[in-house]
Amino acid sequence: MKKVLIVFNHPAPYKVRLFNELAKNMELSVIFERGKNKDRSKSFYSENKYQFNFVKVHGLKLGNENFISSGVKKHIKKNRYDLIVMNGYSQFAEMKAIRYMQKKKIPYALFINGGIINHKESNWKKNLKTSYISKAKFYLSPDNESNKYLEYYGAAPDKIFNYPYSTVYEKEIAKKPLGQNDKKAIKEKYGIVGEKIFVSAGQLIKRKNYQTLIECWKDMPNDHHLYIFGDGKEHNRYAKIIEDLHLNNVHLHGFLPKEELFKVFAVSNVFIFPSNEDIYGHVINESLSQGLPVISNLNVNSAKKLLNKSTGILTNDFSAKNVLHSLKEVEANTTFENCIKIAKENTIEKMSISITKSLLEN
Repeated sequence: MKKVLIVFNHPAPYKVRLFNELAKNMELSVIFERGKNKDRSKSFYSENKYQFNFVKVHGLKLGNENFISSGVKKHIKKNRYDLIVMNGYSQFAEMKAIRYMQKKKIPYALFINGGIINHKESNWKKNLKTSYISKAKFYLSPDNESNKYLEYYGAAPDKIFNYPYSTVYEKEIAKKPLGQNDKKAIKEKYGIVGEKIFVSAGQLIKRKNYQTLIECWKDMPNDHHLYIFGDGKEHNRYAKIIEDLHLNNVHLHGFLPKEELFKVFAVSNVFIFPSNEDIYGHVINESLSQGLPVISNLNVNSAKKLLNKSTGILTNDFSAKNVLHSLKEVEANTTFENCIKIAKENTIEKMSISITKSLLEN
């Protein structure tokens, strides 16, 4: 059985799910550089159960994600693997490990969650990224936009293998739309009011662009209720904007575990994702898995991959006029069945099969 090491920044539940599946077909060890990212709540990690060999390394946490340590390098130096897979290259611990592997001619693969080219970055930064990315043995990438990102930094196109990125098991995909009684019970449980329910979910940070969405809602019909689920440092500021604008139809909720969030999706009309930029954005696939169509910013890789006229709309205009127009268009042209069809093509099981094939054959 092939012996594989994966180095990942933190134990995000969706990655733990994937690694548990991969461990069924290989002798898998995983290094999580940090127990959690600083900007994630503890509840985000509550469901994690490891079915692979977890390797702990020590180091210094810096900022939301960075990790200063020689632990990854030392582990690679002391242990022999058939393949080493780096999920990142930008943290200090990762850079040190990759430099060591390059020096010792130890092959490594690069497994990315997504990527967006920054044409404004300095030459030295581009050259630094290229030095880490271009020398990988092969690459795992979730979509065509991310392929372009890898190629921009020197990856050979024939060494890039795409996988269907997902955080959803096939069994979690909705079988049929909920009946009125079930919808009523869920709405009562989560305090959801109104007939027209629009929902969004994500970290309450500036990049997610929730201020624009909240402010546009002042010109929306009173019966259009917007529910935003998530935690983040912008929460209090957004709450103040809602109060100042007297928006009785905009509601901030905290983080919900995925199985509960799916219930909210199932009673909603449209999912709205205004993020200014996302290297992937797996919540798009999660929404579709419950038959919920999506309006998303153009700068979200998963939206470009998964949305079409029958599942949602891409736009960069989140003015009230355009959002209203988009909502009407989505409700007129999308179907529960088409959303589910796309979701079934992007499950954890299918992601695991695809990635396992790449890891075992390269």
